[in-house]
Amino acid sequence: RSQQIRRHALAQAAHAEARRLEAAQAWSAPPYPASAYEQLADEPPDVDWIFGDLWSGIAQVNAQKKSGKTTLLMNAAASLVTGEPFLGRFEVAVESDCRVGYLNMELTKGQFNRWLADMALPDDGLKRLVPYHGRENGRLDLTNDAAVEWAVRWLRDTGISVLIMDPLGSFYDQPSGGDPNAAYLRWWKRLEHVVLQADLRGVLIAHHTGYSEDGGNRARGASAMMDKPDVNLTYRYEAGEGSYTDAPRDSKRYLSAFGRDVDVSEFEVDYDLRRRLLRVTGGGSRAASAVDRYALKAYDVLVAHTHQEKQNGADGIVELKAGDLSDLAGVSATSQHSAKFRQGRASAVKQGWINERRQGPSQFYSLGDVVPPSHQKRKVGNIVNPN
Repeated sequence: RSQQIRRHALAQAAHAEARRLEAAQAWSAPPYPASAYEQLADEPPDVDWIFGDLWSGIAQVNAQKKSGKTTLLMNAAASLVTGEPFLGRFEVAVESDCRVGYLNMELTKGQFNRWLADMALPDDGLKRLVPYHGRENGRLDLTNDAAVEWAVRWLRDTGISVLIMDPLGSFYDQPSGGDPNAAYLRWWKRLEHVVLQADLRGVLIAHHTGYSEDGGNRARGASAMMDKPDVNLTYRYEAGEGSYTDAPRDSKRYLSAFGRDVDVSEFEVDYDLRRRLLRVTGGGSRAASAVDRYALKAYDVLVAHTHQEKQNGADGIVELKAGDLSDLAGVSATSQHSAKFRQGRASAVKQGWINERRQGPSQFYSLGDVVPPSHQKRKVGNIVNPN
């Protein structure tokens, strides 16, 4: 038994020594760095933005499942090769002849190219976008020396300066045991090697988030996945009634970003299906959007109820108790959306769309004197506001 243990230990030591020698042979000595004084004199200290105030260096999009992360990355590629502001908001800061590599491991070649055709990019832009389709040509495992060598040669030979990787899971296999951070950090070193050897200016990686509500803001897997990127972008949607993992309630998405020199609060993005283009709406966060939506919902429920009661002969002010208003809005007291509905109802009261009357512990609601701007041309029956 002791001899087996000794042989195993010797074999492990031999493997470790072989890895050390291989790493030493692959390493090339960099030049000695200049002093900080010389570096500041020679180079502008500005951030090397890809998209102004949003992306520099290696950025990672942590996206909720089926949120449309590939569409978001294709929009990023479109901005890079056309110079159009990303999402209509973030200025593009790359050269006018920038060439973009897109490692598409998510869609088939046919589907990717159909989506790309829908975007109607100019020919000059299409000539500078170079998609690699993994489902047809095979995945690129960056732990494989041959794959890394091929990737570096391809990027250099084609003059690509910005690389998009979709998704992370197709380039990195999470280990089933051991320390996931150690495995990821080894993979990250390989990625940095590719960036250095290919002289890439920027990389944008798509990754999935966790399934819990809080996990929806973080990369799924090793905690180092949130530590290493220069910028983490979070891409989410507002779910329908039920758990947060339900399908999106509409086409709106919400993007935020945080990282080195980057702090962008969550904002709303909408989708033009015909051209597959994403644009900022001017709306704020998911929370703000939910409040606005439920404020209108409370108003609409009261309009419909008031109209029905008037049709049935009711006279004077028509009211609903708080619980009845929630029930008619389809939001039960135990729903995870009940707090948002109460906030929306309070917003509707504040804006004068509905009135609130308190009697002991009870709250009663009726239509106010103000019609929401979005409803001023709408009618229920023959009038805009039935009260």
